[in-house]
Amino acid sequence: MKKVGLLFAFLFPALAFSQTSSVLWEISGNGLTNKSYLLGTLKFIGEKEFKVPAVVTEKIKASTLFAIEDQVDHHAQHELNKALHFENGKSLATELPATDYLKVVSFFEKEFGISKKAFESKYAKIKPLPLSILMTRLTLREKVKYFDIELLLLAKKAKISTFSLEPIEREAQAINAYPIYNQLKALMHSIDNFEIQKAEFKKLMSSYPHESLEEIFEFTLHPVENNPIFVDEFYFKRNQEWLPKIEKMAKENKAFIAVGVAHLEGEKGLLALLKSKGYLLTPIEVTK
Repeated sequence: MKKVGLLFAFLFPALAFSQTSSVLWEISGNGLTNKSYLLGTLKFIGEKEFKVPAVVTEKIKASTLFAIEDQVDHHAQHELNKALHFENGKSLATELPATDYLKVVSFFEKEFGISKKAFESKYAKIKPLPLSILMTRLTLREKVKYFDIELLLLAKKAKISTFSLEPIEREAQAINAYPIYNQLKALMHSIDNFEIQKAEFKKLMSSYPHESLEEIFEFTLHPVENNPIFVDEFYFKRNQEWLPKIEKMAKENKAFIAVGVAHLEGEKGLLALLKSKGYLLTPIEVTK
């Protein structure tokens, strides 16, 4: 487990796979002497819509250890930026057919007021999947808040030990395991369906944390079109790697662990994995 710092890193929105409605779960049983907590978060939300639920603040302050997915220091930002950008000599202009590339450029100019020159200097070198997600953030036309960062600051202010479940290089590896061909398809799909995605994301922001995880899943299918390679590489394999670390944290501490809600649900989600090891997972009602 690695200590975490305090700088922004671009992180992905969440997926989920069932109709479970709670985003906060108590972990107990299986010989644990203390209760720990597992929270599924959205990665970013509009600043006006952001609020840490009171029960989340309460559980964090009562914990002795707080953990998020990845460290978020200068090194993490640098490594993740490398993973999110094409290597030298490549860009969307070299990877997309000319007609599709012009469609992307025109879309950014019409939707966000970003000129062709500005797009080519700032956005064309971003890989298609992170660019698809960045489009959602740009449409908010307001500052955003990152739940991981805000919760981390809360824990540090309360003088709680903070850790990450993996080094940032592991997330970068998972991103790069998703083939560029599939990412390009996802980008064009997002552009073709952007009005629907905008409406759904605004609805999601206004209703979190009460939206069902299935609704969140339906929204987040858009960027990756539920591609099994991405879901396995980015979510399920990392869940398996995190499981023994979460168990160790819960056995030795009153732990509070925050991850994207994608990691909670499904047959290979953290809830199912913890239950299979004999832990009791109890949903906690979350109100804003």
